[in-house]
Amino acid sequence: MSEFVNSNRNPSRLRPLEFVLIYRDGAFVPITNGDELDVPENTEVELIVHNPAVLPATAINDEERERALRALMESWEQHPLAPDAPRLTRDELHERR
Repeated sequence: MSEFVNSNRNPSRLRPLEFVLIYRDGAFVPITNGDELDVPENTEVELIVHNPAVLPATAINDEERERALRALMESWEQHPLAPDAPRLTRDELHERR
């Protein structure tokens, strides 16, 4: 699905369209399936960027979620924070680079 759906060709009545883009050389480039994107020049669009580093959950049932939580807790116990570790401020925790 790579076209705006609009029976009246009235820009204010266009229904939302979702398609995939990649960020390349400072610009978002649509990945098309061969269909032409029917978007008039100078059309304002809204772009929502999903963080590709955030992976969706893969557990399919409660037992699998519990197993993953146990593994996480065991890892935390095996690798505790040092009691003398520096305390980060809120600004340091949210620092953008």
